[in-house]
Amino acid sequence: MVEFLDVLRPQLLDDWWFQAVYAFALEEAGRPYEARVLIERSMAANPRNAHGAHVKSHVLYELGEDRAALDFLDGWMPAYPREALMHCHLSWHMAMFSLSLGHVDNAWRIYQRQVHPGGSWGPALNTVTDAAAFLWRAELAGHARRNEFWPQVHEYALQSFPKTGVAFVDVHCALACIATGDHANLARIVQEIGERISSGKYPAGGVAPALVSGFDAYQKAEWAKAASIFESALAETVRIGGSRAQRDLVEYTLLAAYLKDGRAAEASKLIARRTDRRPAVPVARFN
Repeated sequence: MVEFLDVLRPQLLDDWWFQAVYAFALEEAGRPYEARVLIERSMAANPRNAHGAHVKSHVLYELGEDRAALDFLDGWMPAYPREALMHCHLSWHMAMFSLSLGHVDNAWRIYQRQVHPGGSWGPALNTVTDAAAFLWRAELAGHARRNEFWPQVHEYALQSFPKTGVAFVDVHCALACIATGDHANLARIVQEIGERISSGKYPAGGVAPALVSGFDAYQKAEWAKAASIFESALAETVRIGGSRAQRDLVEYTLLAAYLKDGRAAEASKLIARRTDRRPAVPVARFN
């Protein structure tokens, strides 16, 4: 994406839309400082661009500036209609920033009102993935499982996506099955993914079922097994889609598995390898 946009840069660099798209590509490619300059220019030119607000949230996340990100969204979101396309996902960012900053009540309030099924007005893809991701990451941050929320996410996920096919969604649907103990649908999801892989109709390949196995092992408190699976899958996790911020769900679960398996040194080494980013890590001892 960066290489493609580089070609257009001489003609379009002063265009606010191009600046936002280019900034997102740079941020996802590990160049957040360059991305920040561009997204600030874009938002100055068109302050109410929701996609620009989304990109800015990602850039600040990658720079570890959760406080600045939450302050920005707190000021930006009130004028954004609930029924607008990005409302659910931007709310997820707000909830995640609040969680990282220790504003737990605020995080849950945002989640329940604006991300959870019934509160979210967003597309089903965002509601399913954002809701499941927040609930799982809240647990990684040390908060008790909210059993009143998981079954509703599970039901909504299976109703919205009765068949597999989109790897990013499939992994999160499986996560909802794992959290609610729905072994039958979990097995179905894995089987369907396997059939798609065999027929050459699943671009993400084997990394999606591997991640599902890792999350399942973690749920079963099989820490060493979960860590081994995630170690092998981490480099290819990008193939399921989603942003770096969203795929941190995998790395954070690996960190938690290390810690629960008494391997703090390996967790530290994993974090030390983050040479192009500084997001907060909501896992015990690494906040």
